Amino acid sequence: MGFKIKNIIKQVSFNTFIPFFYPMMMLPLKSWRKKAIAMLSFQPGDRVIIPGVGSGYDLPYVPHGVSIDGVDISEVMLAIARNKIRNKKQEITLHIMDAEHMDFPSNTFDKAILDLFLTCVYDPQKAFAEIVRVLKPNGEILIYDHLISVPKWAARVMSTADFVMKYNFCSVIRVFDDIIKDQPVTVVRVINGDPFGFIKGFLLRKMTLIDSHRLLC
Repeated sequence: MGFKIKNIIKQVSFNTFIPFFYPMMMLPLKSWRKKAIAMLSFQPGDRVIIPGVGSGYDLPYVPHGVSIDGVDISEVMLAIARNKIRNKKQEITLHIMDAEHMDFPSNTFDKAILDLFLTCVYDPQKAFAEIVRVLKPNGEILIYDHLISVPKWAARVMSTADFVMKYNFCSVIRVFDDIIKDQPVTVVRVINGDPFGFIKGFLLRKMTLIDSHRLLC
């Protein structure tokens, strides 16, 4: 599929230098991301979506008995992931796809893993809304990322600065509440995702129609 101009810079980054330094960057976070992903209540037969799957660092932490669809815009990163899963006895399908405009039907997946994804994607609000769309009601979302919490006035300043930074590899000034606002999700649990608390693990659940109705009443 074709990509808009917004993805060109990111594609160049993820197809050239990032695959080389990414493993070194991820190594210290290995046990922390494993702990975060373990918050998801995987069930046999679950279907899991991993946007920004990259070179497949999350794949070893997903238990057998579930199927995985990984999405990314980088052919190089997906090639590395394919090499990793070549001998894995698990149903894993990797797609070249823009996570802001996915080809999956609504209410398809049971779980979603967003690992260092929302700080890298061009439009995190649109991407998160797309994840919520393809997730089934009561489905779980794991966000492992360095998202911040700030007062509303500061969030507006951050949003303005992010207008420039979103064209780069990633933006470390994105606001968690700003990304999930107006979406039918609830925050279930939050844990530290590194020794300093810079990264967090957020477990969210997509509301059912009954849940949404109760909130309106």
